[in-house]
Amino acid sequence: MENDELEHEEEQESQALIPLIQEVIIFNGKPLVVVRLPDGHPGVVLRWICENLHLAPVGQVARIKRTEVIADDLVYVRVQTDGGPQVMPTLVLHSVPYWLATIDTRRMKKDDERRLEILNYQRNAVDALYAWAASAPRAIAAPPNLVPAEQITKPTPPADDASLDEWREYHRQMVLWIDWQHDIEAWRGSVESRLEGLEAVTSLILEQIGPQTLTAEHQRAVQYYVKQLHDATGKPYGTIYDNLKTAFNVPAYKDIPEAGWEKVVNWFKVQIERAKKK
Repeated sequence: MENDELEHEEEQESQALIPLIQEVIIFNGKPLVVVRLPDGHPGVVLRWICENLHLAPVGQVARIKRTEVIADDLVYVRVQTDGGPQVMPTLVLHSVPYWLATIDTRRMKKDDERRLEILNYQRNAVDALYAWAASAPRAIAAPPNLVPAEQITKPTPPADDASLDEWREYHRQMVLWIDWQHDIEAWRGSVESRLEGLEAVTSLILEQIGPQTLTAEHQRAVQYYVKQLHDATGKPYGTIYDNLKTAFNVPAYKDIPEAGWEKVVNWFKVQIERAKKK
């Protein structure tokens, strides 16, 4: 018996599919793990949907395998979990409604919370799953206008007395070279467009967050300079901080732009030198 189970686990491992994408959706306040299979079909990992319905996953897998019409839609997928990747039984989405409909609730009491949960899944969960499937990407698209990895060299024209075959080969190579040049220009245009877009987004972000303010190290330096100025002038700490904020037009000294740090240092030097001359 143990050997049979070991062989079954090894078979699952060898047949495990790597999903194109894996996501979590929330239905009725609980998570469902969904995947896009390598062939593009959406699927639902059984573990979470069974846990939400208080069903034993092993028993449900066995029941699906006994149900001929959906047995072939049971696959094993390598799922990323908090404990690392695990191979888990997954049902192709178009068989999920049939499977849910076969869960018998007639023997449960009408006010049984488990029964109400199952009925909710039978009536509404499929709509949520299909809504995800319609919005989820089918695959990661390859970048457009890919340029050949190797540079294509412009062919050299053959001699005037070259054969027709040589001239035909020359023109064939010229077409390849022209196509390569065209791809290069298209790629450059795509890159420039993306860079312009990135610059615009970066500029917008900088406008929203504003300039970088004093680092923690420079804030501590300000505190040190304030103490020096206090010792040199006898002015209260609060007065010195107020004068500093007024000089740099900020509500708090921490809001002084980092780019103006040299000016901050110079301001303290001037104040301290004036105090020493008095």
